[in-house]
Amino acid sequence: MKKKTDTLDKLLEASRDLFSKKWYETVSVAEICREAGVSNGVFYRYFKNKKSIFEYQVDELLTYFEREFNNIRGITAEDRLEKFLDIVIQSGDRHRQHITIFREAQYRFPEFEKRLRKMYIIGLSRVFNREISETEYLFVAGAVRFINIRYIFNSKEYKNEILKNIIINGIFEELEVDFSKVFSEKLEEPDMIECKTSRCKLINAGIKLFGEKGYYNVNIYDITKEAGYAVGTFYIYFNSKEEFLSSIVDIISKNTRRFLSLNSKETLNRLEKELRGIYLFLFFFSHNKSYYEIVREAEFVVNESAKRYYDNFERGYQNNLDNIKIEDKSLIANFLMGFSHYLGIEKLFLENVTDEKVIIKEVSDYFKNGIKE
Repeated sequence: MKKKTDTLDKLLEASRDLFSKKWYETVSVAEICREAGVSNGVFYRYFKNKKSIFEYQVDELLTYFEREFNNIRGITAEDRLEKFLDIVIQSGDRHRQHITIFREAQYRFPEFEKRLRKMYIIGLSRVFNREISETEYLFVAGAVRFINIRYIFNSKEYKNEILKNIIINGIFEELEVDFSKVFSEKLEEPDMIECKTSRCKLINAGIKLFGEKGYYNVNIYDITKEAGYAVGTFYIYFNSKEEFLSSIVDIISKNTRRFLSLNSKETLNRLEKELRGIYLFLFFFSHNKSYYEIVREAEFVVNESAKRYYDNFERGYQNNLDNIKIEDKSLIANFLMGFSHYLGIEKLFLENVTDEKVIIKEVSDYFKNGIKE
């Protein structure tokens, strides 16, 4: 019996190491077996296929959250919230490899994101001692999850005490909101530059194909064929497909920020600007869904490019934050980015949000006053 356990442990350790360093599509059963020092035949005594051992790794992380969230205790909501935040930050310290794997699983197999979402809702219901709304889930869990990912993979330090303060007391000073201005749909598109160069045509082909099929289902031949060139043309401009994806992410970042800038209104107060920014973000990616697909996949394919993408947005936030209750602008920026990011996932991919205007109206109060028991 001990031998069986040892073999299973070797397979799990090898697969966890490989899946957290590489990507699902590039890891094979044979490679897992070589890493574990066992034969391919032994693998199939324990697992049906590669997906089943990948799912096993994800299940271990989900089991951690389910167990820990179910054990949240405390006299006050503030005490329980502190425990909730400790669980999340400890997940990064204790389960970094599992969380790395989950980042890809979240994108590749949406059912895992649905399960983790349910666990977070249960955890927050225990924190506030009541059922929570979709907006409350996004305000707390969306922000906290995003901040934790930035902490783990982008070295963005933060303090739980300040994060707890934001959740309980809000971000912005009390400001009135005119939602007719927030939701104004007289939107301006950036001026389109005619795509004449070979590099530009390759980029556009990549955006189209990556958005439709995913990064790993597209090869360089597919890209050059779509653009109308020979494969050799690709290597005039790019050294690899990874570098090509990085260039696309940079362009998406510029296009997104340009659209937001063009359609922001100087006459709005800071809270109205934030709410309009969220609305514009969803509008832009609803009409450019392939952009969001590409950025999400880039998070685990070219992490440095994804980090640069979010760093650019963070700097923009910090430069324009005023009328705030807390001085930690970096944390506030990532909190707001996290809310928008997970609202995008819920609307565009999980389809749990049908009317984003309702969510935006509701969150305006939490941005001002925080969330209470």
